[in-house]
Amino acid sequence: MSEHGNVDLKPTPGDRFIKFFKRSDVIQSTIFGVIVTVVFVILGGKFYTQWMPKVMSTDMKAIERLMVVFTWIAAPVCGVVLGIALYTFLNRHSGDTPPPEGPATRTNGPVVLGWTVVTSLLALVAVIYGITEMNSSSIATAKNAEDAMVVNVVGNQWVWTFEYPELGVQSHELMLPINRSVAFHVSSVDVNHSFWPVQLGVKVDANKLAETLADTTPTKLGEFDVKCAELCGLYHAYMETTGEVMTKDDFDNWVIAQGGHTA
Repeated sequence: MSEHGNVDLKPTPGDRFIKFFKRSDVIQSTIFGVIVTVVFVILGGKFYTQWMPKVMSTDMKAIERLMVVFTWIAAPVCGVVLGIALYTFLNRHSGDTPPPEGPATRTNGPVVLGWTVVTSLLALVAVIYGITEMNSSSIATAKNAEDAMVVNVVGNQWVWTFEYPELGVQSHELMLPINRSVAFHVSSVDVNHSFWPVQLGVKVDANKLAETLADTTPTKLGEFDVKCAELCGLYHAYMETTGEVMTKDDFDNWVIAQGGHTA
């Protein structure tokens, strides 16, 4: 009880929270953070995908979507960090004397609570999205397993060989029909390689005396690059070839021209 008969009430957590966000340094940092967040959201949704390889399969589309979503998730985190950094830089201490010590952030309840809640929610969104994508991919693989065209991919210093056992064809270029699932059976005859048809969004190890599996469905006509993504010797950089997604008729004609038979 004070001398004037008034009760001295301690500020509630809500009062402290409001007071914290009325501080000029917090307001400026928040403004900078919002600007950075908006920029990253725009980059992630509009421009970032233009810097990625062309989407030519269901897997590459999923990768593009994943990069956009994770860029959006990272945007507010970057906004907070860069917003504080920008405010600190613009209001840095001048002079020869060291700046006075400020209050410790770890004892600031609103900051600790806000940072914990926001980052936990963002992490939860990332986990849920990742599990959903993995489940969708597994379902698609199981659904397309029976109708998928098998392609045996063999790595050999420093060339790729593609065998179509169902069609009786072998080639050093990867030809695929559009909108038909393909199952890659990948192996190596010497050292370890990594099979990477870039625009198809597939990357899988090619190991000696072992077979690894991958699958996708080409969805866009055109040429794509096939590279080795694991250092495999002196001419690793030259272990690349091209592939093409064709219409079914063009693919059948190519198979016949190679001496094979259509399915």
